[in-house]
Amino acid sequence: MNGNKIMRLKSLILIVIIAGLSLSYFKADQVYRYYLTVYYQKIEKLDEAAFTARIENFYKEKNYTMLKRYCDHGNILYPANKKIKKYNGLYLLSMGDVKGAFILIALDEIPDDIEKLEKIITVLDDNASYKEVIMIVSKKGAKSVLIQYKYGKALYFTGSFKQALNLLQQVYARGIHESDFFIGECYFTLNDYKNALVWYKKALQRQPQNKQYIHRIAAVYKQLGDYPKATQYIMRLQQ
Repeated sequence: MNGNKIMRLKSLILIVIIAGLSLSYFKADQVYRYYLTVYYQKIEKLDEAAFTARIENFYKEKNYTMLKRYCDHGNILYPANKKIKKYNGLYLLSMGDVKGAFILIALDEIPDDIEKLEKIITVLDDNASYKEVIMIVSKKGAKSVLIQYKYGKALYFTGSFKQALNLLQQVYARGIHESDFFIGECYFTLNDYKNALVWYKKALQRQPQNKQYIHRIAAVYKQLGDYPKATQYIMRLQQ
């Protein structure tokens, strides 16, 4: 019971500190840092090492609410602490925030673990950060078929069409069939319209209502001079 009372008291003190900060919003940043220093070092009795260890534990326990709070405050209290920055990056990454990926890249703390590596590559891919995807794969390797797929996409979007085509075809053979569209895109960019048509139609068979796929098939037929077929697919876009 006494432990609960102490926790409630500490929480109340932190709330009072934050309330005081909101009232002094336009004061210098040093005021904020002072209040945090008083709370964590005087009340919680945490030095920098203990504070950092608590952040590490919150991450391992997946207690993201407390992890976010401690990372936010830690970046103010100990701005040079790279481990706090690392866990802040990992937290942001777990939330799907691309800033987390960039923090880890800047710190040269790219994980070796395949699951985490897939996460960072996926977040970068979702945000069209293709040069960063290529940079990470060049350092860590394409350790899974998912990473190979994202890497193939990155190669395509950065202009390495033949290399992308070769890799994406391997990925398709290994079961990632959504690579069919980008295989078609590679062929189209390389002016191989017949092969582009084959792969665009595979993509459309997989997603019959996808207007992007329908549009690309119409574009291929136009390039091949088959205007009736091109018109047929253009009409499908109006439906």
